[in-house]
Amino acid sequence: MTETSGLSDALGNAVDVVAKAAAAHRTGILISRVGTDRYIVRAHPAVPYGFIRHSYA
Repeated sequence: MTETSGLSDALGNAVDVVAKAAAAHRTGILISRVGTDRYIVRAHPAVPYGFIRHSYA
């Protein structure tokens, strides 16, 4: 497994976990890049329900 595929798998797993909370609260998911290979995945009310938005700061 490469680092890139490991990161992709980790982000996918994080989205799967957060999707349960997002569905319960009828919000979308925001993925924020906070550094090289560092991300925050969270349910966010500014993202419409059923959508995933990416933020690259």
